[in-house]
Amino acid sequence: MSLNEISLPPGGFPLPEDAESTITQSTPQLLQETVLTTEPAEEEEDPDTQSFKDGQSNISDAPTGADLDAETAPSQHYKYEDDLSFVLTADALPTRKNLYSSINADLSGSPPPTGIASLLLEARQADITIKFGSKDQAHQNAINSGSASIKKTFNDIKATIGHMPPELLGGEPLDWDFWSKVVDDYDLVVQEDPESLQSAVADGIPKEFRGIIWQLVARSKDLQLEELYMHLKSESSIHERAIKRDLTRTSFFTNVEALKKGDELYNVIKAYSLFDPDVGYTQGMVFIAVPLILNMTEAECFCLLVALMKEYGLRELFAPDMHGLHLLLHQFDRLLDQNLPLLYNHLIRQGVRSLMYASQWFLTFFSYKFPLDVVLRIFDLVITQGMEGVLRLAVNLMIRNEATLLRLNFDSLLDYLKANLFNVYVSEDFIASPEKENRRFSLLPRKSAPKTENYYKLNAFILDSLQVPILPTDLMKFKLEFDQMCTTDAARVEEIEKFQTDNGVLRHEIKELESEYFKLHHDHIRVVQLLVDTKVILPEVLGDIEELKDTVANLQGDITELESKLETGPEGLPQDIDSKIQELLAENANETERFANLEEQLNQLTLEYENFSAELKQRGGKKWFW
Repeated sequence: MSLNEISLPPGGFPLPEDAESTITQSTPQLLQETVLTTEPAEEEEDPDTQSFKDGQSNISDAPTGADLDAETAPSQHYKYEDDLSFVLTADALPTRKNLYSSINADLSGSPPPTGIASLLLEARQADITIKFGSKDQAHQNAINSGSASIKKTFNDIKATIGHMPPELLGGEPLDWDFWSKVVDDYDLVVQEDPESLQSAVADGIPKEFRGIIWQLVARSKDLQLEELYMHLKSESSIHERAIKRDLTRTSFFTNVEALKKGDELYNVIKAYSLFDPDVGYTQGMVFIAVPLILNMTEAECFCLLVALMKEYGLRELFAPDMHGLHLLLHQFDRLLDQNLPLLYNHLIRQGVRSLMYASQWFLTFFSYKFPLDVVLRIFDLVITQGMEGVLRLAVNLMIRNEATLLRLNFDSLLDYLKANLFNVYVSEDFIASPEKENRRFSLLPRKSAPKTENYYKLNAFILDSLQVPILPTDLMKFKLEFDQMCTTDAARVEEIEKFQTDNGVLRHEIKELESEYFKLHHDHIRVVQLLVDTKVILPEVLGDIEELKDTVANLQGDITELESKLETGPEGLPQDIDSKIQELLAENANETERFANLEEQLNQLTLEYENFSAELKQRGGKKWFW
């Protein structure tokens, strides 16, 4: 059997014509060894191999006698292909069997959830490392110095309470060895043991050093930025009144003041409004800053807030155009479509958009709804995984409520999404308690409030959320989709603005033409009126001219008669002939002058008539009124 007769899977790799001789001449010993290994295996047949075999049986209905029988010697057939692939590629490529497995693998499912969670963790830390490397050396040195100082603080805490029994600390035993590794070299732990780190974060970072871990992960401790904060907090801001108003009417501000952190919280938010004037201040910043100020100093809180805004993309959430919020909503919609297509289509048909109910989730990290212990656990996910952690929580809530949401219409959907979506994680103990009607929860617990663990099943909420399959590649794909949509929308907006500008220019030209037309129309009416008046006056003038001509003729006749009488002698003339002659001459002169005036007026009217007629012919070529 020649090498070219070996059957290949669809899309396989055909061999060149001289491959057989080349391989035989170059590696005879290797071929001999590999042929000896083609005996049928005793182990169970691999499912991928079986899938490939089924596909092979459909390629050719009439196999040649030289071909291997897939039913009688499947292992020999496939191992020969494996050995052939090994000969052709040496150690450069994997065996052909692995290629078959990859080609026939079922890619419709998702990788194990824990692996996905660690992928997000690794992706976030890689992004932070890249951004840290892009800073100048002085800035890096300042951050490294800050990290060294908080590492020292951790060691001091460990030396102080590390030997204490868990009962005195009021919680579970702390794995000081593991967290010491995290503090010493977080990047190394992410690379070597991401699963353990993800599991520890899912259980919650211990409150004794939660703020330290947050700062080390985000690389936010910046001595230069702390100096800037000390300067900024003493300056005045145009947002001071708005910040004070929002703080005093926020339900949890009294709890912050109880810890003597109220002024510090105000200073941090005011300083950030000065630090980033393009964003300034929005009410959502309070929900972000409160968990930070409760776990570190105000200067450290400011540095971490700046890091979250710049490095984690929170700034885009609060920018005037809210580009980051729209991106998260798009990613949420795509994840919903990917994981819950029935629910996604149901929401679309009902006219419910994620902007109507999910904006607060991303702007406050669910702080508007959950108590402090839940919010802190959410911040653990956000700082280690980025905003993808909030996406996990949001999609998980939709998954847990899918059956209920599919039964609701528009109004009921919005009410349920805003108020009842979180009830799925209310503890059964709380539901069974007769005191539940008197319990309220704000962001921070009050002294009279019961433990929030009795209200929400916190661990179940976090662990269920970590099972949601979210891949960094999917999020990047969704981001590229969103960027393309934004580019298309920007081009469309630019085109619309251009059309609006052109439309404005055309409207201006239309107004100018309308004004010119109105003026021409007014002149036209005036000319027509003059023509009408001229046609009315013209017969009268002509009649007067005829009368004057008759009068002149009569006078001329009288003069002729008088002159003839004058020639006959003075005896035939009346006594007052001279006076009459003078009267007639004067009257003749007056009539002559009047005739000349009328003739001049006639000529002028005739000229105007001709001009008007020519103008009318030039404009429209139509005669008016005749």
